[in-house]
Amino acid sequence: FLPITGETGAGKSILLGALGLVLGDRANPDLVRRGAKAADVTAEFDISDIPEALTWLTERDLVDEHEQSSCLLRRTLSAEGRSRAFVNGRPVTLQDVRALAEELIDIHSQHAHTSLLRRETQMRMLDEFGAHRPLALEAAAAHDRWRQSSDALERLRAAADEQNDRRTLLAYQLEELETLAPSTVELGKLEAQQRRLAGAEANVERLGQARAALEEDDDAVVDRIARLDHLLETVDDADPRLANARELLASARVNAEEAADELRRYSDGLEPDPVRLAEVESRLGALHDAARKHRVRPDALETFFAELQAEHNDLDASDARIDALATEVAQARGELEALATRLTKARRSASKRLAKAVTEQLRELGLRDARFEPALIPFADGQCASSGMESVEYRFSANAGVAPGPLGRIASGGELSRISLAIQVVTALTSRVPSLVLDEADVGIGGRTAEVVGQMLRRLGERTQVLAVTHLPQVAALGHHHYAVRKDTGKKTLAETRI
Repeated sequence: FLPITGETGAGKSILLGALGLVLGDRANPDLVRRGAKAADVTAEFDISDIPEALTWLTERDLVDEHEQSSCLLRRTLSAEGRSRAFVNGRPVTLQDVRALAEELIDIHSQHAHTSLLRRETQMRMLDEFGAHRPLALEAAAAHDRWRQSSDALERLRAAADEQNDRRTLLAYQLEELETLAPSTVELGKLEAQQRRLAGAEANVERLGQARAALEEDDDAVVDRIARLDHLLETVDDADPRLANARELLASARVNAEEAADELRRYSDGLEPDPVRLAEVESRLGALHDAARKHRVRPDALETFFAELQAEHNDLDASDARIDALATEVAQARGELEALATRLTKARRSASKRLAKAVTEQLRELGLRDARFEPALIPFADGQCASSGMESVEYRFSANAGVAPGPLGRIASGGELSRISLAIQVVTALTSRVPSLVLDEADVGIGGRTAEVVGQMLRRLGERTQVLAVTHLPQVAALGHHHYAVRKDTGKKTLAETRI
């Protein structure tokens, strides 16, 4: 038990502020002494009997290879407000420092009796006392998973309700387009066929004129080439160029005759077909009407149809996702309720033990008829929150025969200070954290009770390290060692606090 004393303003808060800073508290540039560039705080912890801390360090490769039983925390803070944290000389995040600090030390501020009135503080203390804080965190994580799944399901269902009208419209459009079965390839063929059928009569006439010009008229192309060929044959000259001209004319005659045969065969298959033309134009009209209705080009109608099918399939998939997510929500709810039920059972057991232990300490502190109990208050309709299925309310009675009532309404200021101290002592006795810091936890206590507090803290110091800032000589006198804080002004420009 290590009491720390000093006059008001001597600087006891500097010691606790430095300790909080190195353990991950928020850094304020005002902490840096005026004129200095930076503040540097270091704290060393003996972890030889803290296997949880050693495991934490080992998992993150932060163990000091030369001194595994020691853990060195360091925090630097510049005048500009930049801070850095180190564990055994290696840089870490503040989140890491805070997580490690939970294994090393427990600090109770001088305002602990005020925060004790908050329900969340009461629940956390009960959970830590019962050693089921990990179960509470697991239940809170399960609640988050259930809440996230439930919110996602609610959003999907809301979206599905909004999409019902869209689904109905899609079903109607798809039914119409499935019957039409638009095809870009078919559209091209139909347009070409329509042009050929629509111009069949005019084309037959033009083809007949072309055939006649080639071989049937009095001055047909084939006959004229034949006469030219005969005329050249009468030229008596062996010049190669003349022979080449004869060959070209002969070839032209053959090509003209073949062209005439091709035109004849093509014309024979080009008979006008008004029935087929009507069918083609009806089909094209249906495709163009559908395209105008859906405000797309006729050649984009097939793509539009595919997009509607994909959207409809997505809506069907949304239904499947809703079903799957509903199953997931039910499973998450089951896991949450199972964990919350275990947590409730653990809290009931811990509340009985805490009530007995704190009541005994209160009687030692002079409240002989005091009665303390943590009450579990179930939520309405069996609801389950992130904290479980109940809230916790600390209740207190100072007089025999009077039922305990809510702590904040029943306890006086002096009683509240004693209750806070009793709870801190009891929880420290069961805590696995080996160091406890009490910042003026004995405020409002005096006389014979102050000596009892000193004896209580000394007994507690036999089991764990207790650093207690106190103004009471009766408490300080019972320390195993006694630290005095004083402010040295002297002739220096800046005052110095020494311990």
